[in-house]
Amino acid sequence: MRTNRLRPASLSFSTMEFLLLVLPLLLTSAFAYPIITEVDESFTKCFNFNVPDDDDAHMVFIALPHEVDNDVEEWFSTKLNDMTRKGSDDFMKTLPEVSKEIHDKINDEEYNGRSNVYLKLTVPKRPVLRHQMFMWYSPVVVMNVVKASQRGQKNNKNVRPPGGYSVCFENKNSDQRVKVIFDVVLTSDEGQEDELQNKIIKKEHLTPLESNFKEGIRAANTILNEMKYMEKREARMRHTAESTNAKIRFFSYASVFVLLGVTWLQRTYLKSYFKKKKLM
Repeated sequence: MRTNRLRPASLSFSTMEFLLLVLPLLLTSAFAYPIITEVDESFTKCFNFNVPDDDDAHMVFIALPHEVDNDVEEWFSTKLNDMTRKGSDDFMKTLPEVSKEIHDKINDEEYNGRSNVYLKLTVPKRPVLRHQMFMWYSPVVVMNVVKASQRGQKNNKNVRPPGGYSVCFENKNSDQRVKVIFDVVLTSDEGQEDELQNKIIKKEHLTPLESNFKEGIRAANTILNEMKYMEKREARMRHTAESTNAKIRFFSYASVFVLLGVTWLQRTYLKSYFKKKKLM
């Protein structure tokens, strides 16, 4: 008896063209969330960044108290991500007004108050680009870092700094840790989303199979964004767990020392008591 086997349909030439045009969009759409770092009391933490040749960069920073509410931290992280994400309507614009729900979770004395935390942006063998104090919950935006570093450099204007750009956070508080949310975005990313969209075949020229590919890419982008979001949440939860474990460990050690101290006092007292009673 002869059986008919289904053969997989081969991709047409137009489908291959579609894949070659769309796959770069999928790969470039997996953007990262801003960096969240903690700076201990009376401590300075630094990061180094390199900017590719023929390119420039913008930097955005926000300082938050260490004991900030998780919802507040998440709100500022999301808004800063919108400010630095290519293709976003809020790309490198001012931070939107804080909602009433978030504002109620912020201490009024801290909001836009002096943080005593300083940003220092430097380039090797050149003057300091930026040195200023953070105001709580207020973003600091540094535009066109490369152009700013080349001002006043008449002879070596186009020479890139050999050590890159150094970003330091100086916490001059002696009793408070701080969190700094920041991100660095290259100017070459501006408008890249629109450029890639223009290279994609128009919808009316696509076959049903290619349309399904496009829908699959949209779903994949959504999953990638969710994965990045969950990664950020997991990092914050891990930090909370580690902080809680450290406090419990400290409490356990303190309890042991207290018990040893009480035991020593009891032993000393009983020994003195029995000596007075001439029982020893």
